[in-house]
Parts: sequence; structure tokens; C-alpha cells
Amino acid sequence: MDVTNNVVKTLARWCLVLQAIMISFNTVALKEPDYVNMYVTIRNAITGLIRPEIVYRCQEIPAIHICHVWSALGTATLVIENTYLDAEMCPKSSCAHEATPKGILFRGLEWDFKTVFPKLKPVEYLELPWTPWPNRT
Repeated sequence: MDVTNNVVKTLARWCLVLQAIMISFNTVALKEPDYVNMYVTIRNAITGLIRPEIVYRCQEIPAIHICHVWSALGTATLVIENTYLDAEMCPKSSCAHEATPKGILFRGLEWDFKTVFPKLKPVEYLELPWTPWPNRT
């Protein structure tokens, strides 16, 4: 009977030790996330309209910015990931998203993997076209 109690007590102690080790590993993983803090810059480059203004609202959840942009031309929902790679491409928030008559334009740096040693090169491309407003009759 004493041998059984000792085995049970030993197993219970090992379970507690393993649980403590697992909890400590989980807290270390939480302290070092794989995302960074980034600022999102959205510029208004719409000209030639009666109402050229834009309205936008951004929400930040861990590792992602979700920006809803509205203009007279329509709506766009921009999703931007906050990874180390993105932070390296946009040092000090040098990347900008511009609202143009065609949609949301990205201006910034991007990795060029066509060369032997990848390097950052300046790029500009249409990231997201406008979704037109529904016709109201």
C-alpha cells in the first residue's frame, strides 16, 4: 500500500513540474511576438472631383491593421500585416498608401529577389481598386 502511495505521489509531483515548465515556455513565447508596432500612413491624392475628401478608420489587432477607406468613388478595405519584414521595408513609416482616383496605391520599398543578393527597391503599384457604391434609386 505504501509503495502505491509513493508512486502516485511521485507521478503527481512530476506532473506539476512538467506543467510549470510548459507554462514558463508559453510565457516566454508570449513575450516575444512575431509582429512589430507600425504606423499606417494614408494620404489623399484624389483631385479633380467635386468632393475629393476621404474618410478612413483603422483598427489594430495583433499583427494586422484593418483600414476602411471611404470616398466619393467608393469604399476599400485595406489589410496590412505588421511583420518584421514589413517593418524592414518601411523604416520609420516611410511607406505610404495613397488614395487615388483608381484606388489605393502603395508607395514604398519591396524586396527584389531576382538578383543573387536580395535588396530593397522602390515600387509603386495599385494595391486595391475602389469598390463602387451601390446604386440607390
